Amino acid sequence: MRIGVFHPALDMCGGAEVVAVATVNALISSGFDVVLFVNKSIDQKRISEMVGEPLGACKVMVSPIFLKPRGAFHVYENALRSLAFKSQCDLLLDTYSNCIFPWIDVSYMHFPHINNYEFRPGFPYLKTAHIRNILAAPYAMFEKTLENHEGKLLLANSYFTAKVIKESLGAESKVLYPPIPNAFFIDERVKLSSRREDLVVTVARFGAGKGVELVPEIAYKTRKNIKFAMIGLAHDLTIVEAFRRNLKKLNLEDRVTIIPNASREQIKSFLSKAKVYLHTTRMEHFGISIAEAMAMGCLPVVHDSGGAPEFVPDGLRYKNSIEAAKILEKALADWEPEKAERMIENAERFSENNFSKNFIELFTKYTSSIA
Repeated sequence: MRIGVFHPALDMCGGAEVVAVATVNALISSGFDVVLFVNKSIDQKRISEMVGEPLGACKVMVSPIFLKPRGAFHVYENALRSLAFKSQCDLLLDTYSNCIFPWIDVSYMHFPHINNYEFRPGFPYLKTAHIRNILAAPYAMFEKTLENHEGKLLLANSYFTAKVIKESLGAESKVLYPPIPNAFFIDERVKLSSRREDLVVTVARFGAGKGVELVPEIAYKTRKNIKFAMIGLAHDLTIVEAFRRNLKKLNLEDRVTIIPNASREQIKSFLSKAKVYLHTTRMEHFGISIAEAMAMGCLPVVHDSGGAPEFVPDGLRYKNSIEAAKILEKALADWEPEKAERMIENAERFSENNFSKNFIELFTKYTSSIA
């Protein structure tokens, strides 16, 4: 049986790409014949830096995209490209689109974006008459009323996401937490010394919805001896510049360091020195960077919403910036190697090895049921 994996944007460096690579490698390790659909030729060096190991030996279909995806058009483009790809395999997995096309057999849902916030449960579907919503409405209506989820395997990255899938699509899904790359666990326990710094690290994309503007606001409310590092992808330099202006306005330039487009090794280096990881995104569907920081021995301080409460203790979750500052200061004072060790143990359930084992169990059970 040839298994196709649809993930065009494998050149990106996000959690979805970690899931895609781990999925392909798990299938290959289990003896499946795999073909992968991507936009660009595989850069094994970049994948190794991102995941900690290269992509396994499989057939790769490269189909370049010449126009930058825009809003709802991307949905229909993914539909057409995945449909064409289906002819190259017996069973098709989609780890990219967050949609359930009729020809997709297995879909890993990071979040059902289209049918969650922008459309009503029933007709009339549109909540607001924005052009983006109008363009996506045909697919939204199809996904809600016509798509048959029977005979498919839907995977959700958290119980939070699984609940939203059920509420918005009426579909059942199995929870499969995304993997932490093995590289985040290698030799890190030897670094759990009491010499860690009063350093708070945030890893996030400089973009809308990530809440990075909260970092200066929270830093301003904490003691002046606490240092912060804001690390993230910077596709939009205007947001980075606005971030810098806010730091200057609050007189925080000597306390908050900005490291845009850092490598995985740089991220690991900062996390290995820090005591606390601050996550600013609200309603995070899972939060792979939170789990990675825990694997590095950091105490995570996160917003009390989304999927994070599934694995972050109560005392480390906040509802506003004032509460975040207080919890953050307490976490810095409370940090000790024993607590860091417990965080690492908590994160181990998200290891790449556990992901691969759980995925193959779900996948083989599914293929047996449709044989």
